[in-house]
Amino acid sequence: MGIPFLLIILLAYLSYAQEQCSKEETLNKLREYIMRYHLWKNKFSELPQWKDESEAIAFLRSKGDKWTTITKLEEDRTWYSEAKLFGLGIRWNDEGVIVKVFEGSPAEKAGLKKGDIIYSINGETDKSKWSSAIRNTPANTPVKLEIIRNGFFESLEVQKGYFTINPIEEKRIINLGDKKIGYVHLVNFTNPTIREFRQTMEEFEREGIDGLIIDLSNNSGGLIGVAKALADMLLGGEGVMFYLETSSGGLSVYEFKSEKAFKKPIFVIVNKNTASAAELLASLLKRYAKAFVAGERTVGKYVGSNMYPLNDCGLVLRLVTFAMKLPDGTLVVGEKGMEPDCPAEGGNLEKALECFKSAINLGVLSASP
Repeated sequence: MGIPFLLIILLAYLSYAQEQCSKEETLNKLREYIMRYHLWKNKFSELPQWKDESEAIAFLRSKGDKWTTITKLEEDRTWYSEAKLFGLGIRWNDEGVIVKVFEGSPAEKAGLKKGDIIYSINGETDKSKWSSAIRNTPANTPVKLEIIRNGFFESLEVQKGYFTINPIEEKRIINLGDKKIGYVHLVNFTNPTIREFRQTMEEFEREGIDGLIIDLSNNSGGLIGVAKALADMLLGGEGVMFYLETSSGGLSVYEFKSEKAFKKPIFVIVNKNTASAAELLASLLKRYAKAFVAGERTVGKYVGSNMYPLNDCGLVLRLVTFAMKLPDGTLVVGEKGMEPDCPAEGGNLEKALECFKSAINLGVLSASP
């Protein structure tokens, strides 16, 4: 009996797809993009031969590039356009305790709860390897977690899937002495952040706030354009606000949008996980609005990336291509990160509020318009 015609078509398509997405072609494109666009390409007199993409990323890590990644086009677009991630939907602290289970996430559906202690993920007990263990689990394979709950070990399986991370984790009015301070915790800089922050500021203005706290703790950044849009809602001025510089000296200049500014005190909270575009916003607020910063030293990610397609099967390269700089040519934040004006371990809100109270009492900031 002959092979059905549709099966022949399918086999031909699969063969074509494999040819189009050959590892050799993917690696060749990867090498080409690195040599042409990488911010620190001058460090590479030549590139070694790699057997796969993971070796290429390991090479870049060995050269000091901690940020370049390879991801999937669909996941990349979905995250930046809709604030949706593909994964489990949990956040844990340094002790492995789950501190956040995102609403509607696969983790919530599987029964994971805040306060559960993770013992292992896919058999791995090294906490530093848990994120990669989740990321490297195929989409059709459940992630196996062993947790401790109420003193007893439990085993759970979680199937990765899409879930939404609201850009604003919390917003409310805080009474700081006799002043009403608007508090907003921004956890990502995806496109929805602009709309959500604008609505929040409108709500705060109706409440007649006397100042603003922007919490950027655990915000790893996102789109530069989003950071700029938020800055435009708060900062006024003329000329260059900041610019991006490539390895070849190419510049992308971002100017002030208007002279109108938020005329009340701004406080910023950061921690050791605040990075990239979030560091950019914190730096701009400190420079132009004299914002008072409390928390921990930030990551020190003064670079940004552009996306390049690696093959027709959806793999894309997020390559470090530019540095973020202020008009005087200095980096928006140094390699060691931003040092806060007042320490508050972990970016803890209560400790940060004590910093802000002290700043007001000492006259560092005025809590009046």
